[in-house]
Amino acid sequence: MMPELEEVPRLRKALGLTQTALARLSNVSQSTIVKIEKKQMNPSYDVVRRVMTSLQAELKRQEKKALVEQIQTRKVQYIEAKLPLATAVDEMRHWKFSQMPVMHNGHPVGSISDKVINNLILSGKDPKDLVHAEAPVELAASLLRHYNAVLVTAKGDVTGIVTKSDLMKLL
Repeated sequence: MMPELEEVPRLRKALGLTQTALARLSNVSQSTIVKIEKKQMNPSYDVVRRVMTSLQAELKRQEKKALVEQIQTRKVQYIEAKLPLATAVDEMRHWKFSQMPVMHNGHPVGSISDKVINNLILSGKDPKDLVHAEAPVELAASLLRHYNAVLVTAKGDVTGIVTKSDLMKLL
């Protein structure tokens, strides 16, 4: 399914294309691109198809050369493995995150998500008993089975995190 015609200017700009460059890629005139973007014309199906196909091809071309480094969020908010679950939940609420990485001594040991917490509560477990401050890291890691984010490391140090929302930076 192709994007709406109203998306052409946003997509073009996100891809770093000028109107002239998009016109050249689409094999239409630059004035046609201007008129489409200003909603001053109702283009034919063929013109719309060529413009959208060109935008999609450029997106695929740029995705192939995009690096994680370019889209990662550099400031990683995380939960210490030794913290009680209630504190982890408070942190997730504070940051409005649905998941957070769990760290122990500066190294990633897993992640915690609202889905995992909800599943544990629904299974009849008392949230206060799930992760105790003195529980071994292995226990916390075993609870964190579902990963919804990717930590980025360099030389063993966490340098960033990538989530689904970070992928939107490619558009």
